[in-house]
Amino acid sequence: MAGHRFRVEKLIRDGLPAMMCEIGLRVFEHRLGDQAYDLALRAKLIEEAAEAQAAQSRSDLAEELADLQEVMLSLAAFHGLTADQIEKIRLDKRRARGGFDDRIFNAAVEADLGSPAADYYLGRPDQYPQET
Repeated sequence: MAGHRFRVEKLIRDGLPAMMCEIGLRVFEHRLGDQAYDLALRAKLIEEAAEAQAAQSRSDLAEELADLQEVMLSLAAFHGLTADQIEKIRLDKRRARGGFDDRIFNAAVEADLGSPAADYYLGRPDQYPQET
């Protein structure tokens, strides 16, 4: 009996193929090489961040943040970074620049043309479009 085939094309957790087969799915999987794995982890990072952004409940948010952390730790490990190294950098940045506790939202900045700050923002038009 022929089934319907659905394209997935994303990195999945190691235990999922067996779980999927147990419920009757046929899984078409393969192992990724280094470059493809790196790119897939980075795509998964964005996927999980979007799911965290869309979470409607506290428990859903906790689940998505856990997924996000799993991907982050996998990406870090792939690049030879440890959770302790990342935590040290996070704490150093917090000491130097603060955290997000005060809920400050920056709507815009203004810089004189020719200044290093203006050059920085002008060099990133997709990230910082100019207001008219």
